[in-house]
Amino acid sequence: MAKLLVVEDNIVNQKLLKKILQSLNHDVTCVTTGEEGWALVSSGSNFDLILLDMHLPKMDGFELSRRIKTFLGDSTKVIAVTAMAMSGDREKILASGCDDYISKPIFINDLKMILDKHLAKEGG
Repeated sequence: MAKLLVVEDNIVNQKLLKKILQSLNHDVTCVTTGEEGWALVSSGSNFDLILLDMHLPKMDGFELSRRIKTFLGDSTKVIAVTAMAMSGDREKILASGCDDYISKPIFINDLKMILDKHLAKEGG
């Protein structure tokens, strides 16, 4: 079981992600703003992986990703969860420090593949 943080301002999306992740036997913490996510990470809360919406109030996902990577390096994987699908969006997301991304709407099999890919690296 991995410890996951979901940073998502849309409550419906947040609840859906939490339900899916818990069904996959993960420990899930959810927050609705980038500032709340940063407060948890910077206070020493340890997460194996962070699922991050890129369009958040107050502090967007790009800024939060940069802060997390500066603070933690590669010890925690950051996965963007986004509806951004325009040309150049993938590059912008990865340049902000995200390790990968998954497009909305989220399909369970796609989410499971992303988790397996990035959480498998935790074990070595």
